Amino acid sequence: MKESTEKIRNVMAAVDFSLYSRQVLEYAGKISRLTNADICVIHIINQKSIDQVEHAVNKARPDSFILSKHLAEESGRRELKLRAMVKNAGSLDEKKVRIRIGHGVPYVEILAAIDMEDIDFLIFGPKGRSNLEGFLFGSVAEKLFRHSPIPVMSLRSKL
Repeated sequence: MKESTEKIRNVMAAVDFSLYSRQVLEYAGKISRLTNADICVIHIINQKSIDQVEHAVNKARPDSFILSKHLAEESGRRELKLRAMVKNAGSLDEKKVRIRIGHGVPYVEILAAIDMEDIDFLIFGPKGRSNLEGFLFGSVAEKLFRHSPIPVMSLRSKL
């Protein structure tokens, strides 16, 4: 585990395209300016969403869903959307930003990316896109707070 007294060199901003995503990016920009840190903006395509699309497509046209094709197309769409968000978040120095799109169970993928990207500090929004899922299964935020090896910040809502 990294000591909290270490210099922040790499900040991760977890973005889910909720209303809070811009706030997360702006705050990551502020931290980056204060510490001269690079920023990894991460978005995870939730495995549950992939499974729902697969079920719907295969129901209409059996065995026509091709996971690799779907993931490539969806990752490309989401990367473009994320790049536009980064460009429109005025507080970000785009030269210090790298974008990472993944898929799977969000908290598992974020924790894996923290290690792979050598992240020192994680920022995410106060809640995601679905309250019901968090109520039934435990929120991604709660799991990140419990399992993260680095300091974690969940922003309070300004909305």
